[in-house]
Amino acid sequence: MNSGHSELASLGDFQPADVWQVHVNHIFYGTKGPGIHQHFQTYVSRDHRLAYALADHFFKHCETLPTEVPLLVQEWGVGNGNLAARMLDRLKEIDTEGRVYPRLSYTLCDYSQEILNGVEANPDLQAHAGRYATALIDARDPEGAEPGSLTWVLSNEIWDDLATRVLIKSQGMLFEEYLQPLIEPAVIQGDFDTFVRQFQNADLDVLKTHPPFLDQIVWERAFQRTDVGDWPFGDVVNKHMESIDDDIPTPVNVGAFGTLEKAHRLLHPQHSAGYTGFDYGMLSTAHLNRVGRPYFKLYGGQYTSMVNFPLLAEVGQAAGFSQIELEPQHAYVGRSLEEPLISLLELVQNHPKVGEMAPWDVDVLMLETLQALNTHYRSPYTSKMDYPTLPGTPKKQRKLIAQLVKNLSTRGVPDTVAYVTESEVRAVEKPLRKLGYREKDIQRSFSLNDAPIQFCRLTLR
Repeated sequence: MNSGHSELASLGDFQPADVWQVHVNHIFYGTKGPGIHQHFQTYVSRDHRLAYALADHFFKHCETLPTEVPLLVQEWGVGNGNLAARMLDRLKEIDTEGRVYPRLSYTLCDYSQEILNGVEANPDLQAHAGRYATALIDARDPEGAEPGSLTWVLSNEIWDDLATRVLIKSQGMLFEEYLQPLIEPAVIQGDFDTFVRQFQNADLDVLKTHPPFLDQIVWERAFQRTDVGDWPFGDVVNKHMESIDDDIPTPVNVGAFGTLEKAHRLLHPQHSAGYTGFDYGMLSTAHLNRVGRPYFKLYGGQYTSMVNFPLLAEVGQAAGFSQIELEPQHAYVGRSLEEPLISLLELVQNHPKVGEMAPWDVDVLMLETLQALNTHYRSPYTSKMDYPTLPGTPKKQRKLIAQLVKNLSTRGVPDTVAYVTESEVRAVEKPLRKLGYREKDIQRSFSLNDAPIQFCRLTLR
């Protein structure tokens, strides 16, 4: 394949997609640490509603257990610690008789010490001293707890970061995607050959000193004939590919397979609430076969893969789980709040003119929509949203954005991907109409049930 970029130089040879994905993500997390949160937000980075739903679910499960059973929870891939902090807040609040929270041991596990350092500095989590600990553990490693000891395992958006191979079926044969990283040498300060060695060796201490380069990488792609017989759960993968149409790139999240095996081994055989994971990807075979759907994304150089949830469910059964629940994440949280909900971002994306707007005008619309919602929305937490302007924003819009940010409520919607309910949106229909939203735009926002890529919940017991 020809990339069409003659000025680009290679950072390494073609290798299966999972090899380079794992390598570049190791560099991403190892060099940026807590700074990763400048590149993306998740549904748990600042919001509380998913955490509260999880806490309510776990509390109900614990009420069915004998009081002498220890409650050991592990979270794999911990972000900024907000999910754990808000879950513990909620558990403490609803445990009025002190039957659950005081005997809970919650361990936040991550393979990056940089990330754990950021979590340990989280003051909201520090409020629960004695109930939690941190551990430098890779979710794919077999170690981490005594087999059969854990009550619950949960993770949020880690499967998309883990090793993922990509298959295409064509005329009865399987082909695997290979990647090669390329970059313009001018991006790198200093000797380019020396940098290539540092990149290939993942020399994190030295790579931290370089100006940002990960988001400058261009990925060349090629496909080679393959046999999945020696892959993890190769027989399951082979069977799965029979349901996939020709020429559809299909993620095979082999790294996630390892987390399922590990969870099955560590969870208590009778008392566990299972392994609950949240991520974004394809919910059904029909979504897998949707022509043109994405199968990877880049965030500031981080290489993430869409999660093949039907295949994870099939692997979970093969790994020994007998009960499997798979649904949209919105449905899970909405059931907890007893009404439909969406993210603020989804509402803005359904504005009739958003596709015609310059990026800075979309920022203005986002902030004006926030202000409208904040006349009704009240968060149980105090926070002030940080909303930096995009490079190249004209002076007029830059000044307007700064003023809008200054006026944001500290008890308002905490994040652009925070959940808002239908009643909260309906309560501010009049100011939303003034911003150009129509009734059909709001209705469409709450009826996006067939998108090829969705945030999903998978629970295995």
